[in-house]
Amino acid sequence: MSHRIDSDNRRRFLKRALAATAGGAGLFADPGLLGLWPTLAAAPRGSDYKALVCVFLLGGNDGHNLVVARDPNAYASYAQHRAGLTIPREQLLPIAPLSGAPFALGLHPQMGEMASLFESGQLALVGRIGALLEPVTRTQYDERTVPLPPQLFSHNDQQAFWEGLEVRTGLETAAPSGWGGRLADLVASTQSSALLPAAMSMTGSHLFPVGQQVQPLSVSTSDIRALDVDRAAGANLSLLDLLGQSRSHPIVEHYRRTLGSAVDAYATLADKVAAASSFEGVFPPLPGDDATFADRMAYDLGQQLRRVAQLIERRDVIGHRRQVFFCALGAFDTHDAQSMLQPQLLRALSQALASFDQATQQLGLRDRVTTFTASEFGRSLTSNGDGSDHAWANHLFVMGGAVRGRHVYGDLPLLDPATNAFAGDGNMIPGISIDQYGATLARWFGLGENDIDTMFPRLGRFASRDLGFMLPG
Repeated sequence: MSHRIDSDNRRRFLKRALAATAGGAGLFADPGLLGLWPTLAAAPRGSDYKALVCVFLLGGNDGHNLVVARDPNAYASYAQHRAGLTIPREQLLPIAPLSGAPFALGLHPQMGEMASLFESGQLALVGRIGALLEPVTRTQYDERTVPLPPQLFSHNDQQAFWEGLEVRTGLETAAPSGWGGRLADLVASTQSSALLPAAMSMTGSHLFPVGQQVQPLSVSTSDIRALDVDRAAGANLSLLDLLGQSRSHPIVEHYRRTLGSAVDAYATLADKVAAASSFEGVFPPLPGDDATFADRMAYDLGQQLRRVAQLIERRDVIGHRRQVFFCALGAFDTHDAQSMLQPQLLRALSQALASFDQATQQLGLRDRVTTFTASEFGRSLTSNGDGSDHAWANHLFVMGGAVRGRHVYGDLPLLDPATNAFAGDGNMIPGISIDQYGATLARWFGLGENDIDTMFPRLGRFASRDLGFMLPG
């Protein structure tokens, strides 16, 4: 039998492989989402600048300890069901939401900067959000009478769903893409003279910034250099010479063009970022030999966000009015040692995000940059003895000058597995979908309603098209 692969499919395959895309093995198929992404002419109106920055908490952050009830009765339920993981009530950082809080709340004691940003109106909480194909009740989940995203408790699968919002069988001819990359596709026509892609990852291969037309650039947080081969004299010139020679074989030719484009992009990046601000003293410093785990993680995320700030600063030189960035902080898979690990991770997150907020203020763009968190799933209500296990819904937050801050959106339920917010297995059921979260951000980014429906085709299955946490314009 002949297994012929047409040239378009070869190009699609290589385009993803060479763009260092991740997550393909974790995607599944929904019959309504199998078509190629259409080429859309619509794009954000006006000449203003906007950026979306995704900070992904890899591993599944325990949202039950991110925001905690301070009301005595609600706290008692929290302490009862979280035995072994509880934070002393007196250590919680009080916050006073203007709306949406069912009882008095506090943030994790290591989130001091985030508590201050919340109280000043620069931060909003989004409660009980997660992967959904359509609304799900406790009974429907327990009896499996509605479709659910496959492999709900798998890291790879749920990271891929969060980043791509696609459900695939593996039989598709179109390669997977991320909703951040598809946003970049939509603005490409208004940034046709841009020197670099509008979507970029600061942390290697991830699906979120991969478009169906525009391929992302993976940007180093260390010194950015153009092509640099030290092993043999003249190696750079030899490689450039090879890249300049067209090839007859379509796979080899596509490889040549893709690698050549990457070399050119990094040369441009090295040139344009060289003049960017260092943001000296803004971000967490280089950790010393005696640094804590929190110091090291704060530095790592801080360097990603520092590079984002530099690329935002150089937006006019690069030719961008819209930019999409992906950053990540790992190690949130706290099956054990959670009481030691999570506080340090949240401390690092709080420091790095507050530093980025300071940088956007320094650039005069605090209301033009919106940063939002994501995490593949939440964690179990009960302890496994030393930590928590994979679960479903989670609590997240959105930061920026355009955010309707100091409010809670969605639901922060009483931590009681007998309520309808929890399934029979004790996992918290999402009340808000990723589609609603993404659509609210995309609307602020400048997309019209038709584009939003195309970007998030499941949106009409949910009660609200806009969660309300972004200011207009």
